[in-house]
Amino acid sequence: MGVVDYEYYSTVYGGTDADAASFPALCARASDIIGAVTHWAIDESTIATLPALHQTLYKKAICAQVDFFALNGTDSINETASGGFTVGKVTVHAKANASCGGKLSESISPLAIGYLEQTGLMNPQIP
Repeated sequence: MGVVDYEYYSTVYGGTDADAASFPALCARASDIIGAVTHWAIDESTIATLPALHQTLYKKAICAQVDFFALNGTDSINETASGGFTVGKVTVHAKANASCGGKLSESISPLAIGYLEQTGLMNPQIP
């Protein structure tokens, strides 16, 4: 299963960009990205230890990342040396996201970062 299922995504979050067939793969990839930027502090067994608001924000971050991948693709995004990305024949040069930085910065939803910033989970010093 996972922290988020399709029912939560479509009914609670109100997501519409991913259909039921593509959701499992997108959610698995989204969960990996969110896990990486939160230093793998949360999983199915530990999410219940978070305050209710933080649980909701963490789940919303995964859903926002699912939408990001549904709209932008997961396999077609390649990083370039300039810090941007290439999708097909289009290259976008961008500054790294100051909130998460590193190689993941172009592959993460700004909305997901917005949700996570409110939880403190992106701080590497928070256990």
